[in-house]
Amino acid sequence: MVSRVTNLSSQKLIGSLILKSQDRINDAQVKLATQQKSQDYLGIAEDAKRLVTVESSVRRIEQFEQDNKFVKMRMQSMMHSMDGLSDIISDVKALLREILDDGNLPPGMDKDEIAELKMDEISMFLNTKINGRFLFAGTKTDTKPIQEGNLASAPTFNADGVTTTAEPAFYYKGDDGQVKARIDEGVELEYGINANESGFEKLIRSLRIIKSTSLTDANANGKFLHTLDLMNQASDEITAVELKTGIRFKQLDNVNKNLENTKAVLQGVVTDIERADTFETVAELNQVQTQLEASYTTAVRVSNLSLANFLRR
Repeated sequence: MVSRVTNLSSQKLIGSLILKSQDRINDAQVKLATQQKSQDYLGIAEDAKRLVTVESSVRRIEQFEQDNKFVKMRMQSMMHSMDGLSDIISDVKALLREILDDGNLPPGMDKDEIAELKMDEISMFLNTKINGRFLFAGTKTDTKPIQEGNLASAPTFNADGVTTTAEPAFYYKGDDGQVKARIDEGVELEYGINANESGFEKLIRSLRIIKSTSLTDANANGKFLHTLDLMNQASDEITAVELKTGIRFKQLDNVNKNLENTKAVLQGVVTDIERADTFETVAELNQVQTQLEASYTTAVRVSNLSLANFLRR
């Protein structure tokens, strides 16, 4: 048998170099395919801690964005309800003007029927429910806020027999708590509106006076003038609540824009950490392929190098 000049250790060394080169080629090809430096944190050990922190911040922002979508939807629904109440106020004021004009109503116009109809509309708007939550019940979001008694029951009149006292307990079953939401780190938004707000109560109390007061009542004119005054107050107060809600809605919108911008910046940092440089990767791949080819050539030459071949040189 002809003896080899090479020994087992040199063959293993060359084989090891070939395997390492193949691994480096595979890694470079994966980088090019995924445009990422590594498929795990180990491959970017120096930046791994920073990447985890930034990714955690991005996920936190995304959670705020998701939660804020529901807050925005609730606020939009509340403002829609208040728009509906403003239309009801206009209709009821028109009814009162008809009554106060000459103490009568046009044929076919029934004040009691209109009062009941408008009360049903108010209940519909103030009992708005989104995602299982009643929006106007304070913190008792599982309780229907408007559960009125007999609309024909008159509110409590003062000693003058004309003016009345607020009675939110007639219909309101929620609480006085204010619904809040954490819309960003360190930012809490109090956006709740309760159905026992003064403007809502005055609107409902007005319908009770209309329904319970006969046109032939001795104090009818005074009561209906008082009702019209209540309606004007209700209009102003509901408009003020709607304006306040609009300001808070704008605050939410600004926070959402800030979250979006911050997330874009953080995602840019993540990309910079993870993204592989295409030109560097291609250069690395070409270099390793050249090394691998050289290793193969060396391996072939070494494997063919016997003592007899060596002596013939």
